[in-house]
Amino acid sequence: MSRRDEILSQVSSVPSLPAVVCQLQQYLDDPEVNFSKLARVIECDPGLTANVLQLANSAYFGWQGGIASVRDAISRLGTKRIFQMVLCMSVAPLVRKPIRGYELEAEKLWEHCVAVAIGAEKIAARRRPKVQSSAFTAGLLHDVGKVVLGTFVEIDDEPIKELVESDGLTFNEAERMVLGVDHAEVGAHLLEHWNLPADVAASTRWHHEPERADVDWRDLVDVIHVTDVICMNCGWGLGRDGLQYRLDEDAASRLKLKSGDAQEAAAQVMIGLEELLTVLTPNMEGERDGVQHPAR
Repeated sequence: MSRRDEILSQVSSVPSLPAVVCQLQQYLDDPEVNFSKLARVIECDPGLTANVLQLANSAYFGWQGGIASVRDAISRLGTKRIFQMVLCMSVAPLVRKPIRGYELEAEKLWEHCVAVAIGAEKIAARRRPKVQSSAFTAGLLHDVGKVVLGTFVEIDDEPIKELVESDGLTFNEAERMVLGVDHAEVGAHLLEHWNLPADVAASTRWHHEPERADVDWRDLVDVIHVTDVICMNCGWGLGRDGLQYRLDEDAASRLKLKSGDAQEAAAQVMIGLEELLTVLTPNMEGERDGVQHPAR
């Protein structure tokens, strides 16, 4: 078995998403979805219910409290936002751990992913409104491949470092040279394993190389790419790969991104990051290593 195949085989060992995430995803495209039925799915897990209510009353979304039921929370936030938040709370245990190989301390990858999620949603709203509904989810999950690849990067630390420092490769290019695969591709395989939407998987796959993305996904990929660079430049969740990536100027050009857009996105992240990290801290029974599973 090649090193690449060995690494990709590890994707199937990552726990599946909780059933509640899969159930909610099925409701997303149903304009006639019954909020009471949706609420009952969430209310099967008391911890998740508490998180959803806390979120619905969060100042981050401009609310001042007063929501006491899951059904009212769904009505206030919408099914898409509820799905995003349940997904956040479900993948958090996986992403919040220390990530070996990238020298990411506990919470640092989580901080970076939430920052990119917030910033991507803001940039999409200004420059690509048609992908705004997917931007938060795509930003949250763009670096999930590091969870799987970190151990392999740690083993081959020196060859990767040498390629970056001596040959001027980006970190993901060096990963491919040494391991046969980079964290972006591993992440895309994981999202496909979880049956998440194709546009989200594509934005993970190409977030360092947007010019290689299929034109159907290019807008979302461009948004995630530039937001990732902005958040790295601001220092949110930097690991040992740090700033060893390149901004694709064509992606910024396609978005017609202005310096004010980047500054505004960074400001929104600064305002919302601490609160969202607090609100999205899982409070679910049945947590274990990896993805959370609802209490039975």
